[in-house]
Formats: sequence, structure tokens, C-alpha cells
Amino acid sequence: MSGASVDAVLNFVDRDAIPGDGFSFNFDPAWSGIPVTAQRLEIRDACALDEPPTLETYGFQKARLDCTPLAQLDPAEFEHQWGAAVRERIRDLTGADAVISWAFSARFSEQKKDAARSDVSNPARRVHGDFAPTEFATEIRHSLCRDQIAEVAQGRRLARWIGFNAWQPFSPPPYDIPLAICDTRTLAPGDVVIGRGSAPSMRELELDLPLFAWNADQRWYYYSAFEPDETLLFYGIDSAGPENWRLVPHSAFDNSGVKGANPRCSVEMRCMALFF
Repeated sequence: MSGASVDAVLNFVDRDAIPGDGFSFNFDPAWSGIPVTAQRLEIRDACALDEPPTLETYGFQKARLDCTPLAQLDPAEFEHQWGAAVRERIRDLTGADAVISWAFSARFSEQKKDAARSDVSNPARRVHGDFAPTEFATEIRHSLCRDQIAEVAQGRRLARWIGFNAWQPFSPPPYDIPLAICDTRTLAPGDVVIGRGSAPSMRELELDLPLFAWNADQRWYYYSAFEPDETLLFYGIDSAGPENWRLVPHSAFDNSGVKGANPRCSVEMRCMALFF
């Protein structure tokens, strides 16, 4: 294994343990209810690649934002300032007519007390996506999206939509719990398993979520470091995409091989580029 890789465990859904009528799980710190199989694998450092990944190749890329560095902002301003910069960058990259966003949140290593402040404040250590084909592939059924789209559409017909995740650490590298992301070209449609998730503390939150089974063709990456103005953008779903909808599975993982790693603090958000 090269010095530009780490050997780590990712938690995939155990497809053989799922009942025929599907399953439900909780958005609690342990994501209880998901049948899991742990897989040790090589996760390559995307920072060390000769050619940086792009959205059109791997399905993910770093992007520089026109925004005050998060470490210099009051946390109360994170969503407003960072969120606006992310939406503008996605619009620049895609040429979309509009970009909407929702589900801003911050996550923290368990070494930080903030990790326990809500059901979804700790790193998510299950391989998952955030845009289920059942809710986003052929029509948009997600209520938050539908309401925002109606506001910006002004009667126009939506021709295409692309879901994105934005993720950015605001703690210094190296990170104790980085984010692993899968090259979308190595994902097979059969790897996708849909579960129904709900949060004990947020009764209004109930949605389909794509989880993923392991296959040996998948290639996994992480970024060992980010500059203060860099964010990670990756595909969540593309209504005009290939057979696997450009899904990019992702998961937090414990980077136990790095000495002196800093507790990871990060922000994230879901976005959608709209084309009329």
C-alpha cells in the first residue's frame, strides 16, 4: 500500500440481512437499524493524484469559494456566508439557472463535546448517499426541494436537476475522522440499497436514503488536507445521468494511522442545480 493511501474500515449495508419488504433505521449517532458489514480497504489520498479529480471524471472535486474562511467566522454566520458561496460556485461550475440548498449542518469528532449536541452532530460512519433515486431520479418528491423549486421556477418547467453535497472541514489537518468518497464510475446500480430513515429528535424527518453494498470494483478516496477556502463538492444525483445516476457514496472513517490528528470539525449542505 502506497504512502498516499490509508488502510481503514468502512461500514457497508449487509444486503443479505435485509428482509424482502425493506427496512427502516434511525438517524441516531449509531444509525441503528442498518444491517452492517465492515470492510477493510484501501482509501487513496486524492491530494496525491497527478491529475486532480473533477466532477466529470470521479464525480467529486475540490472547489475554491469566495468566502471568508470558516475559522474566521462566527458559527452563526456559517450557513449564510458559506452557503451562499457554495451555491454560487455550483452555479458557476454547472451553468444552472438556479441553485437551491437545504439541510445545512455541522459535524464534530467525538473528541469535541459538540458531537453530542444532536442526533446528527457526530460523523456519519455508514456508507450512504443523500439523494435517493426513489425521491429524486425521475421526479422530485422531497418536500423541502419542491417548495424551493416552486419559488424559483415562476411557472417554468424543470428540464433537469443535479443534486450535490458540499462538505468542508474548518479544523486544521490532519483530520482524525476524514470523509471517504467513492469514484462514481466504479459504482454499480446493484450496489444501491434504499432504506427509510427517521430521527428520534426530529419527528418531521422521515425520508428514503441510499445505502450501499460493497463490491471489489469500487475505488475509494479521501482528501488529507484542505486550504481554508476549499470545499468538497460531489454529485448526489443527476436526473440526466448514467445508469447509476452519478451517485457518490461517502462515509466518515477513523484515520487511526495518523499521529497527532486533530479532531475533525466540518460543515455540510445539500444543494440542487436547476435547469429550466
